[in-house]
Amino acid sequence: MRFLLLSRDGDHPIGAELARMGHEVVVASGPEVTAATISLVDVLVVGAEQVREKSEWFSRLRAQIRAAEVSVLGMAASLAEEDIIPLMEIGVDDYLVAPFDPVDVRARIALFERRCYAFMRRQSHEESARGEIERLAAIIQTQNDIALAGLDLDVVMRLIAERAMILCGAGGAAVGIIEGEEMFYRVCTGYSKQFEGARLPIANTMAGSSVLRGEVMRTDDTERDPRANVETARRLKVRSMLNVPLKRDNQTVGVLSIASQVPFAFVDSDERTLELMAGLLGAAMGNAAEHAAKQALMTEVASIVTALQESQHLFDSFLNNNPALAYMKDEAGRRVFANEPFRRFFGLSPGLDVSTIPDEQFMPTETVAHLREQDDQAFKSGQPSVSESMIPTPEGEQRQFLTYRFIARNSSGQRFLGGVSFDITERKAAEEALRRSEESFRALIEGSPEAIFVHRGGPLLYVNPSACSFLRLKANELVGRSLLDFVHPEDRSAAGGMLDGMPSRGSSSRVREIRFQPPGGGLLTAEISSLRLVFAGQPATLVSARDLTERKQIQARLVVADRLASVGTLAAGVAHEINNPLAFVISNLSFLTEELHTISSLLPEGQLGELEEVLAETNEGVNRVRLIVQDLKTFSRGDEELPTAVDLRRVIDSALALARGELRHRATVVKEVSEVPLVEGSEARFGQVVLNLLINAAHAIAAGQPDKNEIRVVLRSESNHAIIEVKDTGCGMPREVLDRIFDPFFTTKPVGVGTGLGLSICHGIITGFGGEITASSDLGKGSTFRISLPALRSKLKVG
Repeated sequence: MRFLLLSRDGDHPIGAELARMGHEVVVASGPEVTAATISLVDVLVVGAEQVREKSEWFSRLRAQIRAAEVSVLGMAASLAEEDIIPLMEIGVDDYLVAPFDPVDVRARIALFERRCYAFMRRQSHEESARGEIERLAAIIQTQNDIALAGLDLDVVMRLIAERAMILCGAGGAAVGIIEGEEMFYRVCTGYSKQFEGARLPIANTMAGSSVLRGEVMRTDDTERDPRANVETARRLKVRSMLNVPLKRDNQTVGVLSIASQVPFAFVDSDERTLELMAGLLGAAMGNAAEHAAKQALMTEVASIVTALQESQHLFDSFLNNNPALAYMKDEAGRRVFANEPFRRFFGLSPGLDVSTIPDEQFMPTETVAHLREQDDQAFKSGQPSVSESMIPTPEGEQRQFLTYRFIARNSSGQRFLGGVSFDITERKAAEEALRRSEESFRALIEGSPEAIFVHRGGPLLYVNPSACSFLRLKANELVGRSLLDFVHPEDRSAAGGMLDGMPSRGSSSRVREIRFQPPGGGLLTAEISSLRLVFAGQPATLVSARDLTERKQIQARLVVADRLASVGTLAAGVAHEINNPLAFVISNLSFLTEELHTISSLLPEGQLGELEEVLAETNEGVNRVRLIVQDLKTFSRGDEELPTAVDLRRVIDSALALARGELRHRATVVKEVSEVPLVEGSEARFGQVVLNLLINAAHAIAAGQPDKNEIRVVLRSESNHAIIEVKDTGCGMPREVLDRIFDPFFTTKPVGVGTGLGLSICHGIITGFGGEITASSDLGKGSTFRISLPALRSKLKVG
């Protein structure tokens, strides 16, 4: 400690004892001591005698002693009042009484040492606390400055970099942003300014290491720290560095760095400061996008307030020519301003003082309560807000408004609530119309007879009910699967481009016929088209499929019908050509029979009978040929004939005659024909049906054992209907085949043997004349086909 001893005795015992204790002692007589001298010592030692002699000088010096916070130790010759009182008057902290025992001196000096140490520690703490408070205040001010900066990231980054450099006593500061494998130094300040815009590999820098580890890294001396790149540090003239990762939404996006050209430039408080600044910057970066929109609104509101401060006329002109309803209220809820659109909306005269008119006078009570609640919330929060409200006109028409509320202050600091309301009634109506349009469009798609599929190049996203019916699956069984899964394997390559909304290579057509295979079996033909559109906010492809299966079947039937017509024409021609020579044969046979009886007496005995037998057999053969020709003529009657009254017995006889050659090698034919009413239709058509059923029955029985198999044809009457049944003892049909036998193109016969159209055509003929055809079968036992035709109700010509 440093002591100033005021005494004319240069060898004063107290001074000698202080020197022995190792303290620095300066001895002075008094007048040469100034305030500057006192400020350089810790303790002033003065005797009562010097105080009495130089009382005026001590009175002037006392203020400087207290200002310098120097302790005062008094010396008294005795405990008498004349020695003690002068010391008390100058405010000594303690005193010693002669003869100044060394033990007593050391004890008092030890007490002063503790006081001085406590004072210095308190002073150090106060200075540190003042520094921390000032730093915290600076950080809070930085946060306020960020808000005022409007979250322009370049401005915010530069603000934080400069403030961090100042608070931490750095020579330079930088904000680096991660871009791929590089660190882009977006903002630099101080002597680091020269590196702004530079890009460095993340892995080669201390800042990059801090980012990769996600932790604060401090380098007190780059020359001694093994983590530092010494060559780079020397090139950048950096001896101390502090790096703090920038985090946004818990992800490291960059680094905030400060640097100094001297070693050991940063302490723990600098780390905490930089972490706080990095936190502010990370939060600003995270909120930038959201705040940008809010800031745009705040900028607009601020521009209006500024215009009001600069020129009331310009402010009024702007608001009065704006379609929005604008107003201002004071904290008491009085409306102190309303623009012309506001006045026109509520029918208020231009010169009327709106502050004297309560809201209830031009708005319903419930509307006033609702708006007042929103105004109060804006006043309490002090933050801008946006809300929608229904406000009626004086005529009672409800209008919907979007209101922006904000707090404004006048030059004296008084707060006002500003409100700007936009009429969004038409916009809301348009949105509602759009919603209804979307619902109508969806209903149209849902009700479309065409199958609609939507995808994005893979799994189906949406299918309409027609698509479910088309592929015979439920919607949840289709969504998530690829449409190509249901396309015939041979058509998938051609369908690939079409299903993606693009035509196949080498073709400009956007419509194509594609075959589909539903999971339940069968083959469907559809005409598909596709187009690109936006579905659920993202690009997608819509595929429309029109089922052509039935049309294709009709076309096939027309082809078959055309072929049958050709066969019928051919049959008619053949019958005509055979009929002429056949007439000669029949006539000549009749003549031979008559002539034989004429010359019978001339023939040897027994020869007449033999010749008659030969002629009878020849007549029988000729009659069979005649019947065949007649059946061919019946078969050849075309589609142009009108419905006639048909005798089904003749139909059955004709069909059996035509099928005799196919039946006799496979089964015994049993015919059970009873009286039935005539039916309306075409004898040729019905004959075609029965002939087809007989041929199918024959094909269900293996050839070679006709005596062990039977084909039974039954004709009977039932409930005013004529019933034809064709039964066989063949192989029968399984259930899955029986369910599809009347489907066009379905056949169990080998390729080239059957077309799959026979029973489909039979079904069309019978149902076309109001009848019904059904089938039943037992696998391994045989099948029965049953035809039911209504009896004739009106008189028609018998065919």
